[in-house]
Amino acid sequence: MVETLPVPDLSDAKILRTVSGIRPCRRGGLRIEAEVLGSDAGGRTVIHNYGHGGCGVTIGLGTGDEVVRLVERHSDPDAPVAVLGAGAVGLMAALRLLEAGRRVRIIAEKPGTETVSTVAGAVWLPTGVEFGDTAERTAWFHAILRRSIEGLRALPARFGVEELPVYEPASAPENPEFFDNGTLEAPLPLDVLPVGARVQPGRVFRTLFMHTPRLLRALIAEIEARGGVFERRRIGRVEEIGELEEPIAINCLAMGSRDLFSDSAMYPARGMLVLMKPQRLGYIVHDGYKYMFPRDDALVLGGCFLEDDWLDEPDESYCREILAHHRAFFGQ
Repeated sequence: MVETLPVPDLSDAKILRTVSGIRPCRRGGLRIEAEVLGSDAGGRTVIHNYGHGGCGVTIGLGTGDEVVRLVERHSDPDAPVAVLGAGAVGLMAALRLLEAGRRVRIIAEKPGTETVSTVAGAVWLPTGVEFGDTAERTAWFHAILRRSIEGLRALPARFGVEELPVYEPASAPENPEFFDNGTLEAPLPLDVLPVGARVQPGRVFRTLFMHTPRLLRALIAEIEARGGVFERRRIGRVEEIGELEEPIAINCLAMGSRDLFSDSAMYPARGMLVLMKPQRLGYIVHDGYKYMFPRDDALVLGGCFLEDDWLDEPDESYCREILAHHRAFFGQ
């Protein structure tokens, strides 16, 4: 007899709202490297840390480790650091720098709880980012993945990270690259999924799930407890970086890097979510960019991946299609 799991209520009465966000993707993958700016910016050194695509929450701690290494290489041991951007990537880099003993100021137009990071699901799967086109680049990225998941697993419970089973129908896209890097056990085939309205085969694996609003709040609190300082301010010109009191800056501006640093490799990938009233189901359903995440503040139904779409408002027709997909899966 197949064990069945709790079924969500996807009725209109449970809908809270729809939201949209832009994933900061980059052709060529992550950019994590040092750059010495021109004389118009005072020859200041910037460490770039962007291009995370749909997995800033997933790999931010691992890329933060890379930032620490570059800062140590390009500055004096006691030099203070400015972090530009307060999304998950910026906050995680700031935390790693504080843990390494640096003085850190985070400069951002919006606080972390108002960035696109708070819209994210977010399950630990490295989606929407390139793994590398050479063996060396891929090995480097795999090392970031391993450090990232180890870092997330080490966080205290208040950060909102937990391990959950993920159920996929057999027809869902397979992504072996998510599992061949030494971070997750490969999916187990199932003759019958324990979720869904119809009898069908599938697979299951376990991974981390991040309750992003809680994670962002905990990161901010930890940064402040360690002496990090936040300044609400927009950096709109490279010359402004040269005016900072810190001798080294970390660029975690995501899509903002496209204009500020003339990086045309950056492109948006729009996503949309339907947020339902919270339902603690204890599992995830994943079918490519259609997914259901039981976040503690909402049951999250996604989604889509619309490349080169700059709109940041939800589209009613897409959101109804998202809802219809999940209702069909659960026979509602």
